[in-house]
Amino acid sequence: MDPSTLATLDTLKRRALEAFGAGRLEEAVGLYRDLLAQDGTAADLWNNLGVILSELKRPAAAAAALRTALVLRPDYDKPWVGLGSEAFGGDRLEEAVRCWTRAIRLEPRQGAGLWFNLGVVRQMRGEAVEAAAVFDRAEALMSDDPRVASQRLLCLNYLDLPGERLLAEHRRFDERFGDGIGGARKPAVPHANRPDPEKRLRIGYLSVEFREHLGAYFLTPLFEAADRGRFDIVCYSILPDSHADAYTARFRAQADGWRNVGHLDDEGLAAQIRADGIDILVDLAGHSGLNRLPMLALRPAPVQVTWLGYPNGTGMASVDYRIVDPVSDPIGPTDGHAVETLVRLPAPFLCFRPPAAAPPVVPLPAGATGAVTFGSFNKLSKITDGTVALWAEVLRRVPDSRLLLKDRPLSDSGTAAGLRARFAAAGIDPARLDLVGFIKDAAGHLAAYNRIDIALDPHPYNGTITTCDTLWMGAPLVTLAGGRHAARVGASLMTAIGLPELVAATPDRYAAIAAELAGDLTRLMRLRMGMRERVRASALCDEARFMRNLETAYRLMWRRWCDQRRSDG
Repeated sequence: MDPSTLATLDTLKRRALEAFGAGRLEEAVGLYRDLLAQDGTAADLWNNLGVILSELKRPAAAAAALRTALVLRPDYDKPWVGLGSEAFGGDRLEEAVRCWTRAIRLEPRQGAGLWFNLGVVRQMRGEAVEAAAVFDRAEALMSDDPRVASQRLLCLNYLDLPGERLLAEHRRFDERFGDGIGGARKPAVPHANRPDPEKRLRIGYLSVEFREHLGAYFLTPLFEAADRGRFDIVCYSILPDSHADAYTARFRAQADGWRNVGHLDDEGLAAQIRADGIDILVDLAGHSGLNRLPMLALRPAPVQVTWLGYPNGTGMASVDYRIVDPVSDPIGPTDGHAVETLVRLPAPFLCFRPPAAAPPVVPLPAGATGAVTFGSFNKLSKITDGTVALWAEVLRRVPDSRLLLKDRPLSDSGTAAGLRARFAAAGIDPARLDLVGFIKDAAGHLAAYNRIDIALDPHPYNGTITTCDTLWMGAPLVTLAGGRHAARVGASLMTAIGLPELVAATPDRYAAIAAELAGDLTRLMRLRMGMRERVRASALCDEARFMRNLETAYRLMWRRWCDQRRSDG
């Protein structure tokens, strides 16, 4: 090209990049098309066009541009990154893994964001071991990002690791992002809270779950059954406005104070909590989701607690207590799995508000199909190789039975095929599996439970919301009690509803219980038709009982702080 043409192209490139950077996407598309009209063999231009078209939610056009870039330059890594993102956005998870893995092979020095995204997808597909290895790499590249560290810790809970090993991993988080980075993060000024052991307490709840997903199930009693004469409730919502729903509005109306805090940095959030005079701050996230754990190292409240949203401790010395129960965390062994002091409520450690719009329980599905259907609606990330082996043994002992599994990633044919292959490797005919993907409406999702005769709990990471849904829809659950909290939630819930005989101590007993249930349809029908009343009348749904126990625990925590404050002079 002559110099003037090159100069024109350089000017167009600068303008295109400037428009893209400024968010003027349509203008950027036009400029890139002008550039390609003059030089259609430039792979980088096709790639950039594909990225912008993806931002504009034009997946077909974006994919076409990215594939053109690869035709022109087969060893180009960036289009593979873009194609993986397009696949992920379309729930084509196997394709996303393939594209992102190809990008990494072409350029091993990929940024941490790609490694992180690859880990998330592999975890979603039920490849927890592989996901953990990918998160190791992402963490090495983003060692100063607590979100990556938390995601890795969440992933480790899916693996069959002892509680002591997980504690060591969680302590490392505190060394990097909490108290371990230096006492300078701890406020020098003592808390101004009045150390009156019987005063009306201000309880602060910090969460992203003030919405239907978790809130509707387990947080409602915190608002509706609280003793407002003795406790104020202040909510610190990390939830983006785009995710707020009717439950968010309801919680906000019921709270004594409400703060949207997603925009605040750690120091700003801690200052707000201090200014509000919170006596006990309760973190509801742990290492899941949009947590704010590093902020807790600033000790904004005299007493800090973690509960509910994460099946493990935080590992942080600045978190004083973790709320559990004697079944989920037996006294003695599990105390060594947490930095926090374990506060054991009378079981269970949570309270379930059944969904009001749940469809009715239908008669035993086996009566219509002629065969017992086992099932689980848990995330594929919980279906480890150990769980596959456990469930395969159940299916061997009940030869005519089927297994129904439901999770959104199963909408992806590649992910579904991969899961079938895992059961085939365990000696189970893949044709015995019924795999169900995403069902948009809540009622339709709950109605799908009516296809299950007996629910199977994964191990070592049990279900919680899925277990409550399963029981409410009439299916009894068989669970294997392990050695740490995540592996004992099923035992806690089944004990709470009066069915401890469905809790197994060994894998062999787990398979035996499932087979015995499948062989006694009369018992199974009796359990099914009485399950809702059993759950409704149990400690699992006794909101008043739960809140009095929780508030008693809060008061004891507060008195201990008051005693310590007085002893410190």
